[in-house]
Amino acid sequence: MASVTTSSTRSPARPPTREYDPAAIAPPDETPPDEVRLGRYWGFLRRQWPVLLVTVALGGAVGMVRSATVQHTYTSTVEVLCPQIAVETGLPPLSAGPFAAVDQKPSLETMDTEAQLATSGTVLEQLRRTPGFKMPADRLAGRVTVSAAPYSRVLIIGVRANRPGNARQGARVVGRTFVKVRNRVIGQYQTRNRQAINRRVSLLRAELKALPPDPTALTRITVRTRRQAMQRQIMDAQKQLAFGDVFAEVVKGADKPSRPDDPGSDVNRTSGMGTGLLAGLVIGLVRDRRPRRLRYARDVRRRIPVPVLTDTRREDLADSGRRLRNLAFAEDARTVLVTGMPGGTADAVAVSVAAAFAHGGAPTTLLRVADGQPPIYPAAEPAPAETDDGLGSFRVVALAINDGDRGLSQAVQRAHRGKGVVVISGPPLDTAEAVTLAALSDITLVTVALRVVTDRPLIAAISHLVSAGAPPRGIVIAQQPKETS
Repeated sequence: MASVTTSSTRSPARPPTREYDPAAIAPPDETPPDEVRLGRYWGFLRRQWPVLLVTVALGGAVGMVRSATVQHTYTSTVEVLCPQIAVETGLPPLSAGPFAAVDQKPSLETMDTEAQLATSGTVLEQLRRTPGFKMPADRLAGRVTVSAAPYSRVLIIGVRANRPGNARQGARVVGRTFVKVRNRVIGQYQTRNRQAINRRVSLLRAELKALPPDPTALTRITVRTRRQAMQRQIMDAQKQLAFGDVFAEVVKGADKPSRPDDPGSDVNRTSGMGTGLLAGLVIGLVRDRRPRRLRYARDVRRRIPVPVLTDTRREDLADSGRRLRNLAFAEDARTVLVTGMPGGTADAVAVSVAAAFAHGGAPTTLLRVADGQPPIYPAAEPAPAETDDGLGSFRVVALAINDGDRGLSQAVQRAHRGKGVVVISGPPLDTAEAVTLAALSDITLVTVALRVVTDRPLIAAISHLVSAGAPPRGIVIAQQPKETS
């Protein structure tokens, strides 16, 4: 079906094959080992910052909730000075005779033994009577800790409770009870030792008195005779009696703890935010590997390595058609393919481009993939001058898409009557027929409908055109056609 056409003011020849730079669509070269592309990480943060912000906020909130609901424990300490005490006298038994050797350095009580007294049954029984410590003995012993600094005779006794006041009261009870138990236990040893020493002194003096006097004995005491040995033992025993009793005492009382033992609210909040950040990074990586929907024109410019030529949503469709026609004139293109994703977006753009060619004076044919007889656009009769929108008339020919590659090639050749311009409203971009028509065309335009198309299928379809040697010239952002009932 023909319509009114005008003679062409120029008869463009088939343009030479345009060299294509594979870097326009192919992935960039590998980064050298000593170079890090920070823009890649910045792009990830720019795309996933809402996810990271939400997860960090949720992590901080969870940390605050944990700080408010967790059962804290508090530890109060008391310091007790425990002097060294000899449990044994070091004197030999009387049955060993007066010439037995005397241990001048008897063994002293060790700190380990005294630390065991801090968790003895008597101490724990007193602690059980304190508020906040009503629990079995095995669990109660775990609430008491004993430590000592190196080369120190000060025991540090810690008591843990659920409340600061209970911890302080428990430390006071444990410290006071420990001092009493230690003094009583060690005092009993000291009393028995004194009694043994007194009995020894009495027996030695009785034996010494029973010996016959020796006026020729030396005045100094040396272990040469039985009398002198007995006098030496009496002196050693009296030295043992000269040592007074040494008792333990509390040198630092229990204080009320001001902070819990487990990490405070700041640590929980920080830990929660850190965990949320890690979770956000994982979610962001998962989302970043999924196809992303193209919602705005900046998404197309950022993710698709093909330039955006025009946006029909922001400017008139006729102006976009003239802009694309001028681009084709500049490249001496006689066959223009307009294909898109989804395929319905290409028809309106192809019509506007064909009308712009016709208005420029070139015999134009529109090959249109449509069911049935394609309509004529504009009307066969010329529009009145006052209603002329700046577009011309052109011929519309139906394109049978199922004729195979040879049929498509013959249809394009037949459409070039009179050396005119052929605009093809091609099939969807992700079809094999679109690749065939792109190879037959001089310039390929890709239309994209925002909020409908995702990036990966679009990149894959464009890469197929690149592999066929017919890379697209640019992208046209088009509107999704409304479905007609």
